[in-house]
Order: sequence, then structure tokens, then C-alpha cells
Amino acid sequence: MNKIIAVILVLFTISCSDVEKSPEPKIFFSKDKMAALITDLYLVEGAISSNKGAYLKTGIQPSSFLYEKYDMDSITFQENLNYYTDRVEEYLLIMDEVQENFKSLQDSLNARQEIINKEEQRRVSNNTPKDPGKELEKSDPDEEL
Repeated sequence: MNKIIAVILVLFTISCSDVEKSPEPKIFFSKDKMAALITDLYLVEGAISSNKGAYLKTGIQPSSFLYEKYDMDSITFQENLNYYTDRVEEYLLIMDEVQENFKSLQDSLNARQEIINKEEQRRVSNNTPKDPGKELEKSDPDEEL
């Protein structure tokens, strides 16, 4: 029984080894450009899924935005995607770069949020008296009358 399974696995492996890979597209994207494109694609998809109602109200087509930004069409994108997904090692490098792009974006957002939080704390502390008793002493009760 084990010999039959081993033979089937060997035959399966051999039959899959001759799979033809996609040719390099006429308009070829570098790994960096493909990583940037996939990063933007994920950002757009995330924005749509987080607030679909607002997205539908805008009427913006994310695909046309990306096609214009990267000066491409859907066929060019699909050809490049097929090319890289057929080459797993290169595709994994692209996805590592996409992950780094998101890490950089997250770090940038965290830094901006810290600045906003510090400004908010400073604004609140400047508007709130530190010792309410001293504020009452400073005001002249006769002035209010």
C-alpha cells in the first residue's frame, strides 16, 4: 500500500514539473513597481471594505484610479501578476516588500498619532486651571457685579 502511494506521489510530482510559466509581459513592471501597486491595491480594498457606504457614495472606481496612477490597463496588470505568481521566489520578495511598505505606513501613522495626542494633552492642560482655588483668588468678585 505504501509503495502505491509513493508511486502516485512521484508520478504527480513529475507531471507537475513541466508546467509552462507565463512569459515576460511586453510592458514589464519591476519588483519595486509591482510591490507599490499591490500595496496601493490592498489599501484601496481595505478602505472600501471598512466603509463601503461612503465608497459607494463617492462613485470613484478604484481600478481606474490605480490604472491611471501606474499608467497601465487591466491586461497589463494581469500579465505582470501572472508572471510574478508563476515565479514564487520573486513573488515572495514582492510580498515581503509590500509588508515592509505597510510597516512603514503604520510607523508613520503611529508617529502622527503621538504628535496629535501630545498636542491634545498640551491644549487640555493649558485650558484647565492647575489649582482651582488660585483661579478664584485671582478674580475680583466686585468686577462681576
